[in-house]
Amino acid sequence: MPDSKLRLPPEAVKKQHSLVWRIILYFALSSITLSVIVGMVLATWNYHRQTEAFQSRLDYIEAGYTESLGSSLWFYDETQIHTQVKGIMNLEDISYVRVTDNLNLDIETGTRPHHQDIKTIELVYKNKPLGNLQVAFDRQAVLTEASQTAIMMIIAQLASLLLLTSLLVFVVHRLITSRIRDMALEVNERIDSNSSEALSIPESAVHDEIDILIHAFNTLSEKMNNELKQKTRAQQQLKQVNSELEDRVEERTQSLQTTIDELNHALKALNKTQGKLIEAEKLSALGGMVAGISHEINTPLGLCITIHSYIDDHYQQLKSGFDSGQITKQDFSDFVAIMDESLGIMDKNLQRAAHLIKSFKQVSEDQTGEHIRDFSVKDYLNEILETLSPKFKKTRHQVHIDCSEHMRMSTYPGAISQVMTNLLMNSLIHGFENKEQGNINILIAEEKGNAVIRYSDDGKGLNEEAKQKIFDPFYTTKRGQGGTGLGMHLVYNIVNQRLQGDITIEKDCGCEGACFRLIIPKKLDVSDS
Repeated sequence: MPDSKLRLPPEAVKKQHSLVWRIILYFALSSITLSVIVGMVLATWNYHRQTEAFQSRLDYIEAGYTESLGSSLWFYDETQIHTQVKGIMNLEDISYVRVTDNLNLDIETGTRPHHQDIKTIELVYKNKPLGNLQVAFDRQAVLTEASQTAIMMIIAQLASLLLLTSLLVFVVHRLITSRIRDMALEVNERIDSNSSEALSIPESAVHDEIDILIHAFNTLSEKMNNELKQKTRAQQQLKQVNSELEDRVEERTQSLQTTIDELNHALKALNKTQGKLIEAEKLSALGGMVAGISHEINTPLGLCITIHSYIDDHYQQLKSGFDSGQITKQDFSDFVAIMDESLGIMDKNLQRAAHLIKSFKQVSEDQTGEHIRDFSVKDYLNEILETLSPKFKKTRHQVHIDCSEHMRMSTYPGAISQVMTNLLMNSLIHGFENKEQGNINILIAEEKGNAVIRYSDDGKGLNEEAKQKIFDPFYTTKRGQGGTGLGMHLVYNIVNQRLQGDITIEKDCGCEGACFRLIIPKKLDVSDS
């Protein structure tokens, strides 16, 4: 066993035998488990062997006693029956015998066991059943014998185990733990002295695993000494490099800070410019709408002025005739007919102008205002189309709206107007470029409290780059031709932020041109807006 007088660190004193005891514990547990298993197997085997022996004796009883017992029952020789029962009881491991006939004979000896352990043999004489012979063996005695045999086997194995364990402790201590302890002592001394010298423990002649470990440690110590020398030289060089690097870092830091300040200033200016461009995009769309509506209103107003001049000319003629007394009934009838026709034309054109002004006023107020209101979706889309009618009158492109008359929304109508106006103008400018006619389909349905808008055209569509970048700011295919690249970026921001919805490109929508899917809450939560 280890020498307790040797000085060891506290941790080593507590665990100096841990390896030995773990080996012994594992060995003992394995041996005990194996012994128990072997004992149980042996007991089971003995029990089955005794059971088979009982079956053999049962066959012997059936062959040797059933005929004579049947004859005794036939002649009702009770003395002979008692003698035969006693003979059966004298057989090994037989604990119970009973003979009964079909009348009232019942001879029983021994302790009656559970009915499942009783074997019944029919007694026959001259092919005539006369009674039964019941036999049972002493199961408890068999179990006791098998258990005692197993226990003796386990005790013998445990004794062997104790002897083998003692030998194992001696061998492990002699060959392993004492040498590991000596290594640990020297390693601790080198740790205390901060030394990397090789171990003084000599290697044995057999060159076992402990010797390999000692050799590896000595090799590692030599390598560490070499690395320590190199590290000392490297630290000296690193110290010099660090000094030079600190000067460079300070210089670069000042330069970087200056650059960061310039970039921050440029970023603020860029954000400010972007905001102005977005506002300009809104005003540009509104300005284009104003120009188109102005031109559209000029037509009915011009007709009204022409009709007014026409009426005035005929009125002056009628007045001159009246003053001179030359007016006739036919002249007055013609003037009344002219007035009816002219007033009808004026009324139709003034109604047209008033309707255009009303649509423009509602849409422009929505675009410049920031108010939530409840509105009919289909009627509002028609008002937006009215404001864009000057653009579509110049082409043969058609807009088809598929929406329920009863569908309503409570949100920012101006935001809806800006989104739809940008989409429609994009189709005209980009989708239908070099195409004289085309169709735009706007399908609106309700789904889980949201308005799902599917906007598509049969224009030239979007290439892969446009599908990836169409919502990016300043991306346009009309660079240098008046395009700012903010239209679809503005649409994306309005849908996602202002309307709290989502807009995506449908890649497999079944149409030739562009296709967008918008999901917008029907009723905007004011607290979240």
